[in-house]
Amino acid sequence: MTWQSNGIDAWRHGPFTHQLRLALDVAVTGSVDGFWWPHSRNLTDELPALLATLELRLGSIDRVIYHLDEWATAPDTFDFDRHRVRLDGYRHMPARTLEVLGVDLDARLILRTITPLDETEVVTAIQHRGRSALGKRPLAR
Repeated sequence: MTWQSNGIDAWRHGPFTHQLRLALDVAVTGSVDGFWWPHSRNLTDELPALLATLELRLGSIDRVIYHLDEWATAPDTFDFDRHRVRLDGYRHMPARTLEVLGVDLDARLILRTITPLDETEVVTAIQHRGRSALGKRPLAR
């Protein structure tokens, strides 16, 4: 698979302004269309920058489907770009995924979310593996 940045830097204004991290699969293969790195678990804080970027590809956004257990409580609807977006949370959908649906029937993207907790877990695993590897061989003098 070839992964490529979407080439658009979307910025969100708030107490902490940070860059949107999004990678869309150019080949559109597999079970997800790309990866998204939100900075928090507050869906309504994270969505404006993401939806602004995805609108360029999907057109007007109609609905966002998310896993209930992975985000703070969110309202049923969200005002974005002068229209209302439905927010639907479910427990039966695959973990760490977000589905974004446009108004057009074929406008749909499934994103794998890499949350701040995920990154911490990855770093911890790498550090643990590094310590394990060091414990199995002598240190150079």
